[in-house]
Order: sequence, then C-alpha cells, then structure tokens
Amino acid sequence: MKKCICIFFLFSMSKVTLCQDVIINGANNNRLLTWDDFTGKPDKNSSHDANTYWNLNYGFKGISFKGDTVKFTGISVKLELNEKLSWIKQGKQTNTLLKHEQGHFNIGLLCQLEVIKQFNSTVFFMTDYQSKIQAIFTALLEKYRLLGVQYDEETNHSKNQESQDSWNVFFTKELNK
Repeated sequence: MKKCICIFFLFSMSKVTLCQDVIINGANNNRLLTWDDFTGKPDKNSSHDANTYWNLNYGFKGISFKGDTVKFTGISVKLELNEKLSWIKQGKQTNTLLKHEQGHFNIGLLCQLEVIKQFNSTVFFMTDYQSKIQAIFTALLEKYRLLGVQYDEETNHSKNQESQDSWNVFFTKELNK
C-alpha cells in the first residue's frame, strides 16, 4: 500500500496526437483498475499489502513564438499505470484494498488534469519558458505526491473505512468536475 510514484520529465517537440492519455495495461483506456493490472513482484519486506506505481510525462506537438511569448500546440500529458512495479501480495486481493489502490491512481489522474490546466492557463515567455514548464511540472508532482502520503495516513492504508469513504467521495467529486 506504500505508494511510489515514478515521474518522467519529457519535453519533446515530436508529434503528439492526443491531449490526455491514460494508459492501463498497455491500452489507452481510462478505466477502473483490476488486480490483473498488478503484475509486479511483491516486496516481501514491505509491511504493505499492495503498491500502485504510476508515471506521468508530457510533450507538445508544436511550439510557436509571438513577440516575447511562447505558444504550445498539441499539449499531451500521459498518465500510465506501471504494471510491472505495481504489485499485490498473494492472498491479499480484496475489493476494499483494490478501491484504495484505485485512489492512488486517481491521485495520478488529478495530477494529470492539473498539469494540463496549468500548461493551458500559463503565459510562457521566450526567456524562461523551459524552466517555467519544469517548475510547474515539478511543483504539481510534489503536491500530488504529498496528497498520496496524506491519503495513506488518513485512511491507514485502507483500514480506516470512514476516512476511505470520505476520500472516495472526494475522488468522485474532483474527477467529475
């Protein structure tokens, strides 16, 4: 249940066709997780029963300059469940724990949405656009990493059902905005 979030910084001028991708089990398909998605080798030394590991990266299809400002086209932010690093200990697969692990992936979805929002709403200038992009991305990753820590602390890794229910409502509300 301890969460590790692997984040890859990708600033690419290559062709990107989609604005928002959610990759689960190799398919671009934003769906609920299943235990079949957790194919990694369990950490026998971990006190937790499961681990959800996600990656986030971004790119742009194009870039243009107008005066001293920079405009990006085809902003792509991809969230991917890393199945090989996501694991479940044998015999620990319960619906309650799976719902909790879904919450960790939902945190990745919320991060993805905020990165897109920030990139679309920020004015970038030629003099510092690369550092500004990286600063936004890094700050948001840290914000959502800390949210994951708070989530585990408040839910006691799914064992505090009342808190878990509150978080489930929070995720539903935030993801349906």
